[in-house]
Amino acid sequence: MEESAKEVLKFSSLSSSIEPGFWYKLAELKLEVDKLDEHERKIWGSYKKIGGKSLFTVGLSSFNKSISIPENCLYTNVARGYCINKNTLESYKSCDKTDLVSMYGQRLKKQMCNGDVLDDPSLLSSFILLSHADLKKYNFIYWFAFLVPQDITINSIGSNPLEAEFTTDMISDIFFGHSQLDVINRTFFVVVKTIDGIKVYTLKEFSSSFKNGELDKLCYYFAFCDCSSDSKNPSWYLRNYLAFIHLQFSNKSMKVICIRDKETSYALQVTIEGGNSLEKWIGWKRKSDGKFGPVLVNLGDSMDPARLAENGKRLNLSLMKWRLAPELNLDIVRNTSFLLLGSGTLGCSVALNLTAWGADKITFVDSGRVSYSNPPRQFLFSFEDSRSNVHKAHAAAKRLNCISPSMEARSEVLEIPMPGHATSDIAFKLKGSDVFPSDHLSQLISEHDVIFLLTDTRESRWLPTLLARHHKKLEVISCSNGENERLKTLPLRKPHKMKSQANEGAMESFYFERSNDSKKRYQNVIRIDSDCLSTADRTLDQQCTVTRPGVASLAAALAVELTVSILQHPKRDACDSADETVLGAIPHSIRGYLSSFSHILPSTPAFESCVACSTKVLSAYEKEGRLFLKKVYESSTYLENLTGISKLLDDPNINEIVELDDEEDF
Repeated sequence: MEESAKEVLKFSSLSSSIEPGFWYKLAELKLEVDKLDEHERKIWGSYKKIGGKSLFTVGLSSFNKSISIPENCLYTNVARGYCINKNTLESYKSCDKTDLVSMYGQRLKKQMCNGDVLDDPSLLSSFILLSHADLKKYNFIYWFAFLVPQDITINSIGSNPLEAEFTTDMISDIFFGHSQLDVINRTFFVVVKTIDGIKVYTLKEFSSSFKNGELDKLCYYFAFCDCSSDSKNPSWYLRNYLAFIHLQFSNKSMKVICIRDKETSYALQVTIEGGNSLEKWIGWKRKSDGKFGPVLVNLGDSMDPARLAENGKRLNLSLMKWRLAPELNLDIVRNTSFLLLGSGTLGCSVALNLTAWGADKITFVDSGRVSYSNPPRQFLFSFEDSRSNVHKAHAAAKRLNCISPSMEARSEVLEIPMPGHATSDIAFKLKGSDVFPSDHLSQLISEHDVIFLLTDTRESRWLPTLLARHHKKLEVISCSNGENERLKTLPLRKPHKMKSQANEGAMESFYFERSNDSKKRYQNVIRIDSDCLSTADRTLDQQCTVTRPGVASLAAALAVELTVSILQHPKRDACDSADETVLGAIPHSIRGYLSSFSHILPSTPAFESCVACSTKVLSAYEKEGRLFLKKVYESSTYLENLTGISKLLDDPNINEIVELDDEEDF
C-alpha cells in the first residue's frame, strides 16, 4: 500500500432515528414490567447507509432477546445498547452524563480484554439511550451516546482502492465470504490473503488460528462493514474496532478494509498512538443544531386518541399497584366480563367504578327509559337522553364507550320476568325473535363471569339468581340501597305488608351481599309475596329508590371493591368470609348506615329452603324448564310449597326469629 503523509483519521458521525413502535413498547414495559425500576434494559440497535448518511435506528424489535436482519441486508450492522429510562424529569436532568459514559466505556473495555468481543463483535458498537417517558402526555426525552475511547489517536498513512490490493476474483471472494457470515460477525471480521486466494475469518476464528508471533509472516486485513458515505472518513465505530485490535494483538500499524460496495470499498493503512489505558470515553450525540443536548418527541398528537385513553387508564392503575399492592393482578379484572342487571342509579355507579378498575367488558340490561329525574343521580345519562326518552341500557353503554373508547360496552333492552306476576314470558317472545325473555337472560348470564343484581325489587332478582346458580356463576353481587323493609338476622326474613312510607333508617342505608356455593347464599329469601314486594300498588315515594344521594355511590363502590377482592382470591367466590386477599378482607355481606357513617359485616349461612337457589328449586328448573317458570310466574305461593316454606311459616316457633330494624344494631 502506497504511504502518504500521516494525518489524524476522522470518523463519520451517526444520525439517529427512533421508530414510534420503540416508544409504544417502552411504555408497555414501563407499565407492566419495569414499573418504578430505573435499572438498565438491554436493547438492540442497527445502523446502515441510507440516503447518503449513516443512520442509527432502534425500533419495536430492539427489545427482543435476539435480533434478526433479513438476509439481503448485508450492509446493516448490529449494535448492542442499554436503555436507561428515568422515572422523573428531575432524575433525568440530575443524571451525571459524563460518569454514565465513563462507566459503560469501562464495561466495554473489560469486554475487549476478557474475550467477550471475540464471541460477540457487536459489542464494539455499544451505545446508551438515556430517556424519560411522560406516559400521561406521551412526551419522550432521549439522548444517544455512541461509546468510543477519547485517549487514542488513529493516524491514516495511506489508502488504496481494492483493485490495487486484490485481483478481481479475490475481491469477489471477499464479498462472498462477508455474505456468508452471520449477522453478529458481519460488521467486524478478518480477511487473510494467501497464494491460494482469500480466506474470511470471524474475529474469534482468527484469534484462535494465529498466534501473535505468526502474524508477521501473514498478509491480513482487519475488515469492517462501513456505512459511511464520506470518501475519506470511515464510520464512527471503526475507532472501537481499532482500539480492540490494539489491545488484543498489540498492533501499532494495521491494514483495514472498508467494505461498502465493490466500486467504493477501499483499503486503509493506519497507525495508533496511545490506547493502552482507554480510561476516557465520549459519545454523546449532538443535536441537529450542533449543540449537545437531548431530543424531545411528542407522540400524543400522532397516536390514536382511543389508545392514549386506554394507556392513561392503565397507567393510573399501574401506579396504584406499584405503590400499594405490587401483587395485585390487574389482568384478571381486565379479562373478566361483567353483566349489570339494572342500569339505574346503582348500575351507573357500578359501571363507572368497574371502568376505573380497568374492566373491558360490561353489558347493561334494563327495560326502562331515561326520565327527567334520572340524570342528576344516574351519571351516565344526560338531559338530551331524557328529552329523547332513550332506553337506559343503550344510553349507559353509549356513554361508557365515550368515557373509555376501547371498552366493549353492550346493551340489552329486556324486562326480567318476576315470580307471582302475569308475565309476557309465557305468552310472548322477544320482539322480532323466537327467543323467550327467560331464555335470553339465561344466555346472557352464561356468557358473563360476574353478575351484578342492581334492580329495584327482590322479585326481579329471583330469576337472575336462579339462572346464575344454574350456570354455576359463583360471582353474583346483589346490591341495593334504602330498602323499605326490616331484615332478619338468621336465617329468615319474616313476611309483612309494606308500609306506605319508607322509614327513616331505610332512607340512608345500603346493603349488598355475594353468593357462595356452599357456605353462604346470595340471599336468604323466605317467600316471594306480591303484596309485599311488587311495585304495582306502591305510592310515588315507593316507586323509586328514595335515599340520600351519596348512598348509591357508596354501595356501588363497595360492591365493586368486594368484586375485585374476590377476583384476586384463587378460590374466587368459594372463599370464606374470614379469608383475605392482597386487597384485604372478603366479607359475605356489607350493610352500611350513612347517618352514623358505619357499617356491619353479617355472615349468614346458606338456607336450605331458599326460594332462589336451594337444591329443590334448581332441580325443579333443570327438570321442567319453562314449565317450572310458568308455575312460579302464575302463583305467588308455588315456591313456598316447593321449598317447604309454607310448613315453616306454620311452625309455632316462627315468632321467635329475631327481627332487626334498619335503625337497630347487632
